[in-house]
This record gives sequence, structure tokens and C-alpha cells, in this order.
Amino acid sequence: MGAKKAEDGKSLVWVVVLYLVFVVVAWPYFLGTWLAVQLGADNPSAARSATGWFLEVLWLGGLVSLAGRAWLNEKQKKDAARRLQLLTQQRKREFGSGASLYERADEWVSMIAASEAARTGWLGNPADFDFRADLEAIAANLRRAEKIRTVTADASSIREFSQADQQMLHDAKVEIAKLETSVTQRVELIGKCAEQAADIDRALREERESVVMAKRREDLRGRLGPILYGSQQMPIDSPSESADVVTARATAFHELKALIDKHRLNVASD
Repeated sequence: MGAKKAEDGKSLVWVVVLYLVFVVVAWPYFLGTWLAVQLGADNPSAARSATGWFLEVLWLGGLVSLAGRAWLNEKQKKDAARRLQLLTQQRKREFGSGASLYERADEWVSMIAASEAARTGWLGNPADFDFRADLEAIAANLRRAEKIRTVTADASSIREFSQADQQMLHDAKVEIAKLETSVTQRVELIGKCAEQAADIDRALREERESVVMAKRREDLRGRLGPILYGSQQMPIDSPSESADVVTARATAFHELKALIDKHRLNVASD
């Protein structure tokens, strides 16, 4: 008896669900036929049916369009995630343990380019915050260090090295350390540039908030001052320091960028 009631309950649920689906799909047709009759069409008539089907086709087309767009967006997200995963794996193969350094620098460069400071010109011309050459140099150094590391990985299992061989292995270690130091310094400088860009964005937001608060204070004084003080002169706001902060941060950014450019030239000369 209990099993039969449970089956009846499930059947009722399915009936309700199917009815709701039918209503969601078919309501434009019923609305269209009703509107046609209200506007003078006969019931039944070709005009009534045409109006209902016209709205129904529009509704179904919209549903299909939304479903297709949702599917396309989901597919694009999955494709982007797959490309990122493949790119990450490729970087790990090419850069070894230094892959995380490159990804960090790449992330900071994207943050700088997307910052309000860059979009509104506080960082100067686009060339002033274009770090592609630095990313390429970082990639080249990491790639070279990983190749040396891979070749010398089996050195510990080889015996009876000559003095020249030992010197070569020593030079390999020195070269790896030199490359890694260069990469670390460049990445740290890019990170400091990203911090300065973030600080400029923060100062710009604070400046906008300061302007809004100044207007609200002025409005409050304009309404409350005459009540309290009559014709007496009311205090005024002191100037905001946010603009000076923004200028100082922008100057610091360009100084850091100059250090990166100098570092790039030094590495090229070496």
C-alpha cells in the first residue's frame, strides 16, 4: 500500500513538472491568440493563429539563442582552461622549477596593463608599461638554465672527470646561478612596478571618494550652517593629498621601469 502511494506521488510530481514545462514553452502562443481576439480577430481565425505562432516562434528562438549562448560561453571557458593547462605544462617542461617565476611575472604584467593607472595615462605611453621584452628575456634565461641543468643532471653518476670536465661543470653551475639571479631580479622589479600601479589605482579611488565626501560636506554645511551660524563664515575643506600621492607613485613606477631597462641593457652587454 505504501509503495503504491509513493508511485502515485511520483506520478503526480511528473504531471506537475510536465504541465509547468508546457506552460513555460506555450504561454506566448496563448498570449498571442488572446491579444488577437482582444484586437478584433475572430475565434477561431487565421489571424488569431498567426499572432499566437508569431509570438511562440519569437519565444522559442530566444530560448534557443540563450541556450546556444550559454553553451558557447561554457565551451569557451573550457577551451581557455585547457589552453592555460597546456601552456602551464609546456612552461614547466621548458623552464623547470623556474616556471612559477615566469607565471608570476606574466600575471603582474597583465595586472599592470589592466590597471586604471595604465588606462588613464598615469604610466605614460603604452610603451612605458610594455614588459614583453622582459618576459621574453626571462623566458630565454629560464630556458637556457633548464637546458644546462638537464644536460648536467647525470654528472653525479659519471666518474673520473678530467680537470677540464670539472671546470666545465663548475662553469655550468655558475651560469645557472647567474641566469637564475638575473631572472629573480627582473621578476622582483616587475612585481614592484605592479605594486606601484596598484597603489596609483588605490590613490585614484581615494581621490574620487574624497571629492564625493567633499561635496557631501559642502552640502551639509550649506544646509546646516545658516541654521547654526547665520551669516558667519563657515570653515572650508583643506585640499586633498591624493593627487600628490598619485604623482609620487607614478614617478616611482617610472624609476622602477628605468631600472628594469638598465638591467636589460646590462644583461645584453654581458
